[in-house]
Amino acid sequence: MPKILIVDDEAIVARSMQKTLLRAGYAVETAPGCDQGWQALNDSQDFDLVLLDLNMPGFGGTPAEDAGLDMLERIHETWPDLPVLILSAYDDPTRASEAANRGARGFNVKGREQNVLEQIQSILSGGQ
Repeated sequence: MPKILIVDDEAIVARSMQKTLLRAGYAVETAPGCDQGWQALNDSQDFDLVLLDLNMPGFGGTPAEDAGLDMLERIHETWPDLPVLILSAYDDPTRASEAANRGARGFNVKGREQNVLEQIQSILSGGQ
């Protein structure tokens, strides 16, 4: 069963995405910020994909506008083949382009769980 890590400080959003993924047959863990997400990755090291909020508590616990992009870079330095998707409250083409340039496999607006699920299924089946 593929395992997904959701790193998002908005508990309602994380829980909604977690429910969607659990129903689809994925194992899911959540973390409320970069520090906790990084700890989960280092403790487990068996995640198949990571969903990162764009704006959340960054490393050190301070809220940061692009904390998700910072964590994306750190993930790819350590696990270059681990697919990462970015979640944002806003559809921002500039941020989406920046996320792709930093190695994200996708940029999605929160609340569109079905789109995210389809993208995850495509990535994990080798389609993207």
